[in-house]
Amino acid sequence: MNRILHILKEINQPEALAIIAKQAKQSSQELSVLLIQEAVRLQPDLPAKIYVLEEDARTRGGTSRFETINYSKMLDLIFSSDSVVTW
Repeated sequence: MNRILHILKEINQPEALAIIAKQAKQSSQELSVLLIQEAVRLQPDLPAKIYVLEEDARTRGGTSRFETINYSKMLDLIFSSDSVVTW
């Protein structure tokens, strides 16, 4: 199974969200999404495992319904993925 990590940095990324949703329909791909910087304010409804970078969420004063991770876990996600796409 191909593991893809999408890293979203900005709030206004409709193209990225559409592509992620399309990829999620393909059973041969395992998708994860990491929200960083301004994108931590997003609450996307995607069929993927979604993570939020804890430091960015804290800096922006927000909370999230998604799992928060630190930089170490972010590196684990990056290096365990077959592909990484940054938006």
